[in-house]
Amino acid sequence: MTARARFVVASLVAVLGGAPARVTAQSLFNAAGMGVPVEALDGRARALGNAGIGLNGSALMPTDPAAAGRLVTGTGVIAGQPSWVDFSREGVTQRFQGTRFPLLGVSYPAFSGMLTVQLGSFLDQQYSAERTVTVQLVDGPVEATDHFEQDGAVSSLGVGYARMLGARTSVGLSVGRYAGSIDRTLSRRFGDLGASGAVEDFVSGGLWSYSGYSLTGGVARDLGTILRVAASVTWSTSLEADASGETGGADRSFELPLQYRVGASATLAPGLLITGSAAFAQWSSMEGDLASGQDVRDTNSFGAGVELSRARIFGKQAPLRFGFRQSFLPFSLEADRASERVFAGGFGLGLNEAEGVVLAGVDLAVERGRRTAGPVTEEFWRGTVSLRVSGF
Repeated sequence: MTARARFVVASLVAVLGGAPARVTAQSLFNAAGMGVPVEALDGRARALGNAGIGLNGSALMPTDPAAAGRLVTGTGVIAGQPSWVDFSREGVTQRFQGTRFPLLGVSYPAFSGMLTVQLGSFLDQQYSAERTVTVQLVDGPVEATDHFEQDGAVSSLGVGYARMLGARTSVGLSVGRYAGSIDRTLSRRFGDLGASGAVEDFVSGGLWSYSGYSLTGGVARDLGTILRVAASVTWSTSLEADASGETGGADRSFELPLQYRVGASATLAPGLLITGSAAFAQWSSMEGDLASGQDVRDTNSFGAGVELSRARIFGKQAPLRFGFRQSFLPFSLEADRASERVFAGGFGLGLNEAEGVVLAGVDLAVERGRRTAGPVTEEFWRGTVSLRVSGF
């Protein structure tokens, strides 16, 4: 996979440097290293620029296992996330889009706490690119089509337990298994010449399956009636990549980072909440497992947001949210460090309430962001819609 990784990045840069080209993806930073880390967050956390930890109330997210201990009844959540991206590199521009479903979770009360099962995104590796080129053959120049496609992702399936310890403290623990696959194909086709057998089309690729395990623990505590603080940490085994029988590349093992998260939210006045969070992951531990010369950096992320919870629509609760987040990515297409900056906004809408408790609701977030690394720039719109249902 080391040689193939270098080949993949070189091929992608060549495609982006040529014209015309056609690209589809959620981010072309997927081409670097192991892809783009994806957090399994709901619409509320996205709108607040939050790393998915330390928000008041209760939640069902892998990033904050202790929050599930504050749920009072069985709960299910699902999130969808479309994005629209404008990419530019040294005068070459592209526009593309994609959709993912980063979070699916369910909890059920048992053993004086909450049992949880959650499926969340971890690494996004999916994109494709195509360009038309002129190839010089013995009989003269001919047109050919280069197509590169990478179809893959790594997800995490976690089973956990959370509960309250007293009236103010909640704890949670989740055991997860990483799973996924990546299928890479690079082809050069000569159209009519290839179909007639005059020139042989070229196709190369491979298929790898991923596996590994993780353990996430977290704690959250209310300090009085105003402030909540929370922290969580995720430890992972190595991520094993097993090549299929038809793949020429070898099996590989990648050391996954420790991930730390802290967050807090404070109620400054009735209906006014502010929140802040930070996350850190030691991705540099993987550098020796990737292609020679591939820079891998530790990542950090900081976010802050405000929520106005007294807003209502059609007589239903509809809190307004605004947030900002600055993050650094572990992998880059260029030698410069890749960063991401996001401004976000959104609202929630209670669909069913009983005695002031929202039993079903929708959270919507809209983010305007920018990723940069040297001459490479991505500007994107990203939406997140999550549905939460309780009481089943």
